[in-house]
Amino acid sequence: MRIGRIAIAIVCVLLCAGCGPRMRVQPSIQPFEQRMPDMPKGVVPITGRTQKADIAVTDKSVNPLPATAENMKAGRIYYGYYCVMCHGMDGDGNGPVGQAYAPKPADLRSVKLSDGEYYQKMLTGTGHSPVMEQTVLPEHRWALVLYAQGLAGSKPSK
Repeated sequence: MRIGRIAIAIVCVLLCAGCGPRMRVQPSIQPFEQRMPDMPKGVVPITGRTQKADIAVTDKSVNPLPATAENMKAGRIYYGYYCVMCHGMDGDGNGPVGQAYAPKPADLRSVKLSDGEYYQKMLTGTGHSPVMEQTVLPEHRWALVLYAQGLAGSKPSK
């Protein structure tokens, strides 16, 4: 009887001392350790916010929105949603969040780009990729281009 109790005590001590199975030593696959398979050739994703119209935007594209007071007002509102924290109220690049970035955000008052170039830089420029492309709604993008170009004085407001 005494030998049985000693055997049980030894087994308990060995299990508690780390000799038995533990969850921390079991194999597992973490999400970041797994490589995603490549997309088949010729496949275009159709989910997410990117619209087919955005695929066709090039640096030679022209803004489809006229520079009306209404579109400029919408652009100013969207600028407040997406841009003001980095580029500042006046577009000078001195927004409170942008000061933590290296390089600092661009001074939009001195940026002179075509409509299409502005559109592309707005979504994929330094510090933006891929955040702005996933954040700025497609229906807000051209109004933002109008307003930002207006900060530089390159688009007249009607």
